[in-house]
Amino acid sequence: MKVLFAADGSQSSDHAAQFLVKSLRPRVKNLKVTLFHVDQPMLKRVVAALGQERVAQIHRENSELALKGARHRLERAKIAFDEAHMAGTPAACISRKATHGKYDLVLMGSRGHTALKGALLGSVTARVLSESKIPVLVVR
Repeated sequence: MKVLFAADGSQSSDHAAQFLVKSLRPRVKNLKVTLFHVDQPMLKRVVAALGQERVAQIHRENSELALKGARHRLERAKIAFDEAHMAGTPAACISRKATHGKYDLVLMGSRGHTALKGALLGSVTARVLSESKIPVLVVR
């Protein structure tokens, strides 16, 4: 089973990593995991001021920090994984990566906001659920 684990460094991502280690791994043979982080794009004027190379470095550093906790959990559990990151709109990037990478499942955490708060603030999880053609497993 090929799993795209969309992580953002939050406590919710940590719960999803715990679920992967304790519940999913024991039940799934041939588990292939990709840790994936999407960093918000920077404003064009910021990119122009900093330059493409510096902006790419900042995105890599942000992804490194966001994946650190999940990476540590998977390494401790001896689960093989690879990593990927990109800058863009998180929900669209996650859905596109899942489809183009031919993943079987998208795994992600949810902060558990109320429906009203999620509607007002927007929710990456809700958008991935509505956009993804791949099954999504949300861990709270």
